[in-house]
Amino acid sequence: MFVRLPLEEELGTFVELARMAMAESYPDEPFSEQAAAATFRRYLDTAAPTFFFCDDRGRVAGVLQATISAFDFSDGIFTTLCGTFVHPDYRGTRAAALLIAEFCRWSDRLGAVKSTGGNDNRLTTERTTRLLGHFGFERVGAFVTRKRGA
Repeated sequence: MFVRLPLEEELGTFVELARMAMAESYPDEPFSEQAAAATFRRYLDTAAPTFFFCDDRGRVAGVLQATISAFDFSDGIFTTLCGTFVHPDYRGTRAAALLIAEFCRWSDRLGAVKSTGGNDNRLTTERTTRLLGHFGFERVGAFVTRKRGA
């Protein structure tokens, strides 16, 4: 297994992974194939966001989404690990760890002052936090969410 950038012709693979991730992580939110495709095209055109695929002999085992941001009141940039999804067939393998390790290398190469990430869907929160801890992440604060009309 190795991590690489997705290719233009892998739009369909990306959309299917996004569909699976939404169904599992946010089952109450509607999936939009058009929005997922537009996000992938934005990656191809601008690298904002950036995606990484974990490749197992030509089969995509997982995907990680990352962004680069400037601080509002400080110098430098920070990166954010926005989401990681490992195909169910590859759970328990090193796919997630390989994706996170590549995110960290990418962040370091960019000169990011810090990197953020976490879990905002209540799915495997503790396991995700422990895994990120192996890469130097530490738990800080709390993430909250509010739906319209609440």
